[in-house]
Amino acid sequence: MVYTNLQPNPCDIATQQMWFVPDHRIRSKSAAETAERVVAWIKTGEGLDEKPDEQVLFRALHTCAWRTTRQPRKVKVSCQERRLWAKRWRTIREHLVKANLGLVFMLLTRFPSPQAFEDDMRSDALMALGRAVERFNPWRGIKFSTFACNVIVRDLVRRSRSTGRHQRLFPTQHESWHESPIESADPLQALRTDRLRRAINHNLAELSDLETAIIAQRFPRDHGERQTLQELGNTLGMSKERVRQIEMRAIDKLRDVLDEDPVLQV
Repeated sequence: MVYTNLQPNPCDIATQQMWFVPDHRIRSKSAAETAERVVAWIKTGEGLDEKPDEQVLFRALHTCAWRTTRQPRKVKVSCQERRLWAKRWRTIREHLVKANLGLVFMLLTRFPSPQAFEDDMRSDALMALGRAVERFNPWRGIKFSTFACNVIVRDLVRRSRSTGRHQRLFPTQHESWHESPIESADPLQALRTDRLRRAINHNLAELSDLETAIIAQRFPRDHGERQTLQELGNTLGMSKERVRQIEMRAIDKLRDVLDEDPVLQV
């Protein structure tokens, strides 16, 4: 089966795109009734005779997604009904994410990282779990934990590689570029630190004002307290994931400048 992506609900821009497997079983009246009972069980503990297994939960999730985004030819679906099914979808999704948080913390123990990057690693893993919940196909015959672990591990591997780039670019203990070169025991690393400081001072990477501000707060020159992604996001009025993306873009630019620095090619 292939996932189908329909357009967001035209009635409500707050309703995000929802993915579902185009299986005929999610379109039946009984599937809709089961999804309603699943939501009732999540909220009140009632509505089902027994605790639903993951197959029931995920099929209900897909049913809600289809009901939210469907475009029938003959019968018009009201905006109110779409919003109701979208709300049910979010209820089931949130329940599934909470029920599987143990996977995130278990996998994080297998990817040790510097304390400064723990928040980033945890954030990436949690977002990966959310994507896994949204994209899991309950008809493929595999357990959700297997699928989710693969998704989370891929993201943690990418983050680990990114962390490695951070450490090569900002090698000092406090990840500061303001260390004096003569304080470093490694002359090559001292030279790299000095050239990095030069690139920042002269903006050789052509960072935007926003990129410069984020780098300055994430890697303070005066060994001051390093702001977290969430703190910066609150200050700048954006999500911490958006702050992380801007930070990584800026770091990539700085790394490119160092890679092309003729002094470091010797």
